[in-house]
Amino acid sequence: MRRLVPAILPVLVLAGCGQSDDRAAVRRVTERFLAAYDAKQGAVACGVLSSDTRKSLESEDSKPCPQAIGSISVSGGPVLKVQVAVTSAKVDLASGESFFLSDERSGWRIAAIACRPTSKPTATPFDCELEA
Repeated sequence: MRRLVPAILPVLVLAGCGQSDDRAAVRRVTERFLAAYDAKQGAVACGVLSSDTRKSLESEDSKPCPQAIGSISVSGGPVLKVQVAVTSAKVDLASGESFFLSDERSGWRIAAIACRPTSKPTATPFDCELEA
């Protein structure tokens, strides 16, 4: 299920940190997903995914998101860094993985999960376990 993700947040490098409220919200969403994933609470984990990411998972696995979410591999770990740029965010975890989030009408939602840097950062900077 692993796919290469293009540079979906290049502005993060230039924009620096967003407002502290956004950083806190992004951290909470990521931690909520990780706790639900670890506890095998599929409905809760799927509730913080972007609608496109949820649809992508359901399409790939031919199952509803709460049943399919366990098929992805997430190392997780504590949040080390949160970067916010306008309506996009990147969360770096202690495991070396990154999560990417987008600010939707319903709030911050996870757009890409368990992303790791690739050896070709200019072409495809991240290889993600799940993305929209």
